[in-house]
Amino acid sequence: MKIIDNFLDKEEFKYIQEIIMSSDFPWFYNRRISGPEDPKNFYYFTHNFYKDNMQSNYFSLWKSFLNKIDVKALLRIKGGLYPSVTKSTANSSHIDYTFPHKGCIFYINKNNGPTYFGKKKVMPEENRVVFFDPHLPHSSSRCSDEQVRITITFNYF
Repeated sequence: MKIIDNFLDKEEFKYIQEIIMSSDFPWFYNRRISGPEDPKNFYYFTHNFYKDNMQSNYFSLWKSFLNKIDVKALLRIKGGLYPSVTKSTANSSHIDYTFPHKGCIFYINKNNGPTYFGKKKVMPEENRVVFFDPHLPHSSSRCSDEQVRITITFNYF
């Protein structure tokens, strides 16, 4: 695992953050976070910037980011918006895909909802990226100190 703070230029990051956190950005309801065993109150919202060779209208936000991480082939770019809860809680662990590939999580806002990688945890900070092995178990969480926890996950070769 590798953590890099201030990954994007400050102006570029603020531009992306303002778009993603605006009331006009399209987020889509998902009734489960990790899988069918999730309790009823485990839901979140997603935006697929790229999946199955299809791009959203916001895919271009990530052009500079993708150049920086040296992507050879892109599998997915998925945004996750987790609404606030009373107490920060971890979600069930999951893997992104069953085969080896590269991945990173990019944090859009600072909050108290960590990401767990085995016994290690990483706290969300604005403009922080965490490179990790996404075909190994990891888990997101929900925050209690901000309205939302927003992350962008990149899966690629």
